[in-house]
Amino acid sequence: SRENHKITKECVTTMQFKPRPYQQECLDVIAAQPPGRYLVQMATGLGKTAVFTHISHQGRMLILSHREELVRQPLKWFDCSTGIEQGRSRSDHTEEVVSACTASLVHRLDGYDLEEFSLIIVDECHHVPAVSPHHVHGKESR
Repeated sequence: SRENHKITKECVTTMQFKPRPYQQECLDVIAAQPPGRYLVQMATGLGKTAVFTHISHQGRMLILSHREELVRQPLKWFDCSTGIEQGRSRSDHTEEVVSACTASLVHRLDGYDLEEFSLIIVDECHHVPAVSPHHVHGKESR
């Protein structure tokens, strides 16, 4: 059942990835931080998706994006169960990685306990409408 679903291993990635020095530095800095909220900024084409799909974590991952291609793009990196929350696509709430369109997820938050996710990524957060992160992140503190 959904209530008993706990991920105890790290979700591995399927694609070979030898990080460039700046990507490895980013991963190392993130790994050295205590749990919290962090912003990673990299220029276009420097491999943000590759970096965030390789952040070490235990548990489920939620990826929030604002465009369809960004919702689907990171899933190719994972060798574990994945789900999509966008339009007619719905997660079954047991996948290890859920990639969601922010606009869709805002209307489906009642179906999620954000505490189930050990890592939440907001891809291209500067494109997310101001009300959406408030709703998504606001539920986190309730």
